[in-house]
Amino acid sequence: MKSIIELSAVKAKEYLLKQESYINFDLPVYFSFQDLLNLLDKKLSGKKLSDFRISNPRDYDDVNYCIINNKDGKYAWRPYQLINPAIYVSLVHCITEKNNWSLIQKRFRDFQHNDKIECHSLPMISEDEEKTNKESQIFTWWQMIEQKSITLSLDYRYCLQTDITDCYGSIYTHSIPWSIHTKAEAKKTENRTKLSLIGVNIDSHLQDMSFGQTNGIPQGSTLMDFIAEMVLGYVDELISTKLIELDIKDYHILRYRDDYRIFTNNPFEAEQITKVLSELLFDMGLKLNASKTEASDNIIKSAIKPDKRYWITNKRITENKQKWLIQLYLLSEDFPNSGTLETQMKEFLDVLKMSEREDPNIESLVSLVTEIAVRNPRVVPTSVAILSLLIRQIKDTTVKKLIIKRIYGKFQQIPNSSYLKVWLQRLSIKIDETIIYDELLCKKVVNKDVRIWNVDWTNKSLRELIIKTPIILSSKVKTLRAVVSKNEINRMATRRAYDYE
Repeated sequence: MKSIIELSAVKAKEYLLKQESYINFDLPVYFSFQDLLNLLDKKLSGKKLSDFRISNPRDYDDVNYCIINNKDGKYAWRPYQLINPAIYVSLVHCITEKNNWSLIQKRFRDFQHNDKIECHSLPMISEDEEKTNKESQIFTWWQMIEQKSITLSLDYRYCLQTDITDCYGSIYTHSIPWSIHTKAEAKKTENRTKLSLIGVNIDSHLQDMSFGQTNGIPQGSTLMDFIAEMVLGYVDELISTKLIELDIKDYHILRYRDDYRIFTNNPFEAEQITKVLSELLFDMGLKLNASKTEASDNIIKSAIKPDKRYWITNKRITENKQKWLIQLYLLSEDFPNSGTLETQMKEFLDVLKMSEREDPNIESLVSLVTEIAVRNPRVVPTSVAILSLLIRQIKDTTVKKLIIKRIYGKFQQIPNSSYLKVWLQRLSIKIDETIIYDELLCKKVVNKDVRIWNVDWTNKSLRELIIKTPIILSSKVKTLRAVVSKNEINRMATRRAYDYE
């Protein structure tokens, strides 16, 4: 496998225009954006997006489409965004223009010049036909963060772990041109609106899709992950320079997105490095998460995430599905939305698929899975697949519909739950079509005329292309079965990368 910056400009463009790069969170199988991306790629090729504008997109606050994902079943939430596809494609074209791409590649080489500071969160491309890009990303985290942390215990006595509070939502978009062109160059009066500078052009695209705002970038696409890496890579470069000034030499830093692991043999130096990091992040509009900052002299223990340690210690092998789900529920109580919970829910799903035994306590199992899903939105897609297999065992159609409505009622109690509703519709669509959803993406499934993005700022030809190109595969909706298929399950099981927190 290779990272995105190892690709040629042509291959990078091809990669970023794939659906899995446009949207890196799970939606039901009948959502498809690839045809729209392909048509826009042709439409905008060799042209500027400004050629297709009749007004300024910054005058509209719904240019992107926001999907709210509740984080804890209560009031915490995270916005995922489906970026306006015209702006997305235009931005990909700008970034992968040959000279721009060469400059970006050079800057990443600059960011990575210090081998004591390692970043392992650049988007990864699989070169193995048997492995998806997402699986390559997961393997990179396991090998280069968890395993590397363990091996660094041979060289260091202390590890300080920290991360950034609301990283994507806090990135100052003007820091992107600083990252690519240096702060001094980007802040020159004549350069601030110079779109021939790729950093300024990226900043301009981000403002176009965000009502002119300069704080925060959308979350939910590989492209935005890559842009975030530009800013965080620049911080890596600045840290390196500052530590030379402070004559701090005995250290090693591992970074995966906004997650830092700082290894030293001197706890005071670990604190000094963290202070430097905090001050540099402040200039970018970012700050460290005090509640997630902790130091340890037990590197082996701290290298393994707490949820994984808990499961290794507490897992009990059982053939009883209810006991197994209770174990998972208890895991989710202590470590909500954790990677271990997601992995184990998928393992439960695999066993349930193979099971030929009917379960006498279906309602209890359904209740447990629903409660886990409500409190842990990260596992909603897998939970829906599990629920579909459990509900299949019910022979009475009336009883099936009643259970679906009870699950619907439970989900309706959750605020900021767009994502939950999108997946609940997948569960209910072939069992009870009378259930109505207020979420716009759900309405789009049953009514092709529903508009997801505001395109009033575009000219007629571009507007009609976006409006008329289907993003719902009606043929797939028609052929869906009530049970989530093996193909859908495999798609879900392999798409998730190590989650950004």
